[in-house]
Amino acid sequence: GMEVEYVGSDDADLDNNAGDYDTKTYGAYGTYRYMFPNTALYAKGKLGIAKTELEADFDNGSSDSVSDTGIAGGIGLGYAVNPNFNVETEYAMMDSDADTKLLTVGANLKF
Repeated sequence: GMEVEYVGSDDADLDNNAGDYDTKTYGAYGTYRYMFPNTALYAKGKLGIAKTELEADFDNGSSDSVSDTGIAGGIGLGYAVNPNFNVETEYAMMDSDADTKLLTVGANLKF
């Protein structure tokens, strides 16, 4: 299958309350889903390309930003509640200067 993704954050505090940051990730992936026999449980893998933009504003008035594109992938587990509704959890990572890692829990509705 194919998957397109956008993940964005609100401002989050940096360690030691030194400022805040926000991040955005855009990605396109090829996906594979393996259904475990005699169950509604499945494993999911994805591999593709993603771009991450990270902006930080520090309490001393300075700022910094990183924007990079790189290879990205992920693994996850899901459960098909019915033929049109799934819930899943996934761990994804991107190999780039931004070094993004993401753990998500979500639901999918097919129509």
